[in-house]
Amino acid sequence: MLMDNNFTASPNFKSLIAEIRDLGFVRGAKLSRPGKVPVQRRVDFNQGVDARILCKDVMYLQQMSTICLKPLRIAFDHIGTRKPYETSIRMAHSVGLHDLSNYMLYNFHDTPADLYQRMRLNIDLNQELGIRIFSFPMRYQPTDMKTRSHVGEHWNRYYLRSMQIILQATHGIVSGSPDFFVQAFGNSEQEFWNLLLRPQHYLFNRFWYERYGGRAEFDEFDAAFSKLGETDKAELAALLSSAEPRQFSALGSQTSNSALKDVLPFYAVPSKVAEADIWAQMREITKGRQDLPPEVPDDERVEDAGLQEAA
Repeated sequence: MLMDNNFTASPNFKSLIAEIRDLGFVRGAKLSRPGKVPVQRRVDFNQGVDARILCKDVMYLQQMSTICLKPLRIAFDHIGTRKPYETSIRMAHSVGLHDLSNYMLYNFHDTPADLYQRMRLNIDLNQELGIRIFSFPMRYQPTDMKTRSHVGEHWNRYYLRSMQIILQATHGIVSGSPDFFVQAFGNSEQEFWNLLLRPQHYLFNRFWYERYGGRAEFDEFDAAFSKLGETDKAELAALLSSAEPRQFSALGSQTSNSALKDVLPFYAVPSKVAEADIWAQMREITKGRQDLPPEVPDDERVEDAGLQEAA
């Protein structure tokens, strides 16, 4: 494992790759030990590589393809780097590097639409090229803010909390599977925006409210929510971001907007007893089913995705 945060920028790039090969980490190499099953050797540039450098010359990826690199980690921190990022992915595919992992910064200068476009691009590339890109959205936090409570200029507390809940359900991963992606993040930018503004117990217990016993309640919410205009949604997001979840039930008294008064009761957090009952029923419904997101090996995961933080 190499911890250099910009390996490809090194003037000794080729010699370092040669040294890795000389150590026995060539493509397809296995480690054999007496009495044990041979295991695949792996090289991991843990801090990721820079698409802006990779796209300049296919040489970088040709060199990397000679070692047992898995996965190739590339950062995709804002939509402005789409061209070099996509070029790098296509180059990687052309030299036989098909297992990729992706860092995605959000809550910085990006918008939720920017994040959705980046996530969606990976799904499209997976389908087109037949590769595997697992993405790991990483919430930006300034290193000098000990409370880790930063809210980006285009985000708000409620959106961040919703994003955290969605990622908890996917174990921090944006799967390469189109079906799992649409299920988690929506089929369009507008659907993603609406998910971020959905009552968060509907996100956490999504199948219950979309498919099973909570469907009637969800349909009532959806009918009320569909009447909101963009100005209404902005006011709703501001109200929800101004309060803790336990205070949501009182927010109706803080607005004169009749459309919001109709939708706000759905945001009241259910009791612990009610949620426990939902979970018990869902355990019975889903017993033995295999509709979980594809698993990523522990050593390919990205640590500290902020899944346990309060938004």
